[in-house]
Amino acid sequence: MANPEPEIKKILVPLDFSNNSIMLIKKASKVAEELGAELEILHVVESLDPYVGFAVPHIPLDTLGKDLNSYAEKKMESFLEDNLPPGIPHQAKVVTGNDAATEIIRHAEENDCNLIIIATQGFKGLPKFLFGSVAERVLKQAHCPVMTVKPR
Repeated sequence: MANPEPEIKKILVPLDFSNNSIMLIKKASKVAEELGAELEILHVVESLDPYVGFAVPHIPLDTLGKDLNSYAEKKMESFLEDNLPPGIPHQAKVVTGNDAATEIIRHAEENDCNLIIIATQGFKGLPKFLFGSVAERVLKQAHCPVMTVKPR
């Protein structure tokens, strides 16, 4: 007898606050509602560590990093207020890391997410070949199922 499908109770939704994110949060909300699941909404602020050698001497990087996180938290709050349908159980978090895909995968594992719903950016040709995409790397490396949503 085959094992039953695992129950989906927590869905990770990574956002970058683009127009694609608006479509993504609405689609993910519908899925969460249908499954009776909670949304774990995540935004990754790219770390400034790789740019330390390029910093302008009179701008402390730790202050700039705190400002970026503060801005992202405010942006998350206003984004969800404007775009998340009412009544959807959710948690929203902003994290900092060197690589968005790695942070998304880590967050899903550490927070027992059963599904990741992520938007694709639709890159084709050389940019995708050279850099790949966050969605593609998450799809290949995540421990749980990943649902990709293509922008219209």
